[in-house]
Amino acid sequence: MSAVATALDDVAAVAQRLAVLLAAGIAPERAWGFVEARWAASGADDGEAAPDAAGVGVGDYLACAARAAARADDVAVAIRAECAAAPRFGLAHQRAVAWGLFAATWAVAVRSGAPLAATLQGFASGIRHAAALHRELEVAFSGPRSTARLVGALPLVALGFGLLMGFDTVHALTATPIGWGCLAGGLGLMIASRRWSARLLAAAEPSELAPGLEPELVAVAMGSGASVGRARGLVASALDDFAPFVRELGGAADTRAVDAVVALAESAGVPTAGLLRAEAERRRADADAAGRAAAASVAVRLTVPLAVCVLPAFMLLGVVPVLVALFAGSGIGFG
Repeated sequence: MSAVATALDDVAAVAQRLAVLLAAGIAPERAWGFVEARWAASGADDGEAAPDAAGVGVGDYLACAARAAARADDVAVAIRAECAAAPRFGLAHQRAVAWGLFAATWAVAVRSGAPLAATLQGFASGIRHAAALHRELEVAFSGPRSTARLVGALPLVALGFGLLMGFDTVHALTATPIGWGCLAGGLGLMIASRRWSARLLAAAEPSELAPGLEPELVAVAMGSGASVGRARGLVASALDDFAPFVRELGGAADTRAVDAVVALAESAGVPTAGLLRAEAERRRADADAAGRAAAASVAVRLTVPLAVCVLPAFMLLGVVPVLVALFAGSGIGFG
């Protein structure tokens, strides 16, 4: 499972458990304590609380949140401090980003007076949806990635076959002018193919971590009686404070969606919150469709660098040296 999906699933599980406890009437500080204790107790058996290579685990975030809740401090601020201390690479970074989303959601609910249980329940549902999409795309991309690696290694395989067939291809590549040109051109084409393929795969990755989150949060804030302007201000402030990475990656699309919905609601004279929730669902559905389309097309697009770079590299490193060695063995020199 990808690091993104793992981080999102962990946060969704925490949000779901908190939502159930809060809905049952348990106070937030006690709910955090129950979730933190249960997670620590079960982590050794089911792996949920296992830290990553950087030593940062879900239990670290739960512990800091539980301490803040017990002291009646701002839980979102405590989580933000833990996120800031996390490394900026690998699973640790993805966990920090996912917990930033949680902190922003918690802050919006607390500052607007919205019901925490319902807010966290909706958040968990949306985050699980995003995690499922990332898992599906990870599986879909695994085939093209493997193909690109396998085909990209064919020039070196061809060079090895030449050696096994008894041709001194290494000498042909390193001791003749034509071999030098083939070696430089072949290696350059292989490097270009790897970089080109990597860019195509990176471009096909989802550009948004949690599409639809901003309209969902604005609807949550409005559900507590806040005006459109105040709700949008609360959400923008929370996302900027606690989830800056999400704002940088695709946040503008959510903001434009909110703009369009607010304009439609004002012109039609209909409730805005319902339209915002519908827009959040549409944004998630669009992200699903775009992700699947990207996964389907990336395999086709990867044939371009393979044809443009790998096949010529195969000729330069696998075929031409054999011919050079063959002619050299016949007494024909190449300098």
